[in-house]
Amino acid sequence: MKQLKAMLLSLLLAVSLIPTALASEVPDNLVVENLNGQQRIVKTYTLSPDVDPATLKEPPFDYDGYHYIWAYTTKEEHTFLETKEVTETVTVETGKKDLNVVLEQLAPTIPYDDGEFSGELALDHTTITTEAAGYASKSGRTTATKTIGPLDRNDMSYIPSTTVKDGKTLTLSNVEWQIIGTDLVGDVLMPCSYQAVATYSASYSYQVATGYVSTAEYKGTATASGVDSITYTVVYVGTEIVPDTPAPTDPADDPDADLPAEELAAIGGPLLLALLLAALGGTGVFLFLRRKNVYVYIPGDQPRDYKLVAKFRVESKRPEIDITDLDPYPEGIIAVEIKRSLAKKLLGKTFTVRHRGANYTYTVLQDHPGDWHEFDPSEEKEDSV
Repeated sequence: MKQLKAMLLSLLLAVSLIPTALASEVPDNLVVENLNGQQRIVKTYTLSPDVDPATLKEPPFDYDGYHYIWAYTTKEEHTFLETKEVTETVTVETGKKDLNVVLEQLAPTIPYDDGEFSGELALDHTTITTEAAGYASKSGRTTATKTIGPLDRNDMSYIPSTTVKDGKTLTLSNVEWQIIGTDLVGDVLMPCSYQAVATYSASYSYQVATGYVSTAEYKGTATASGVDSITYTVVYVGTEIVPDTPAPTDPADDPDADLPAEELAAIGGPLLLALLLAALGGTGVFLFLRRKNVYVYIPGDQPRDYKLVAKFRVESKRPEIDITDLDPYPEGIIAVEIKRSLAKKLLGKTFTVRHRGANYTYTVLQDHPGDWHEFDPSEEKEDSV
């Protein structure tokens, strides 16, 4: 009879503890230990940086004969550092096609920041190119002078009507006759030799640059760093629960004392079965919820900010999830996080995400702290089955 009562009390205690356990975050690991004579429960969580660690602290609770209270919480940040090569093109305007003038407009280095990666880029002098920004038309006039002679007379037939200078044809615009020799005719000196100074000219137009545009590339390495996840260790210290010793009772005062064992079993059997089913059902729900090991996220409003939209329980024998019925259904990038316990079993194996557009399959590549993979369903095509 005493064994039957003890069993009933144990089942009632197990059922009463289930709601308390479900109220907290699901730990990655839970250890019950006695360290140097101190009874402890140590729960370990690996969470994103935006989770408030205060939510991990549970109120006092009883477990396996001990009353536990929160003692302290420690944390370990898991940082990341990523790099990428960056090239930025800069354009400047100058009035002259002069490298020294262009260099005065180009800084030796420029800062780079895209909201995620940042760094300093240096000018690559070999990439500088300069071109005219535009052209304007201008006109001019060119002239040439030719001296023709000596001539026996000042006759225009001796003077060519055109001449060529620098590849341009100039036309005759003026002639100046000069007497370079005389002869005595009777008592009078008369001109006998002439030379002509002929002037030729022509107008022309040409294009001049209105300014110059120079482009140059800046190159360098940009980095992104921060906290990827945080491991919290929450420690509870327990004190043994000492039950009150009941006062001795007269068997005659016990209404069950005279009941045969068969009748007591007949009474307690249905109650035991009902409590056992309730405990097993509650414990099954508890274990199912605690052991969800695949989380689905969508991007948040800020860089590297993700929102949890679903949790799944996946067995290693069937590495897949089905998100076709998610409400609301993700319209863009989807991130799938496989928790460490499952990622260890699936390392190097394929994992399938069934969504409304296709079946997306990828390889699990890491198991610490878990495996993270992103994809865009709108870019996927239906897989062949």
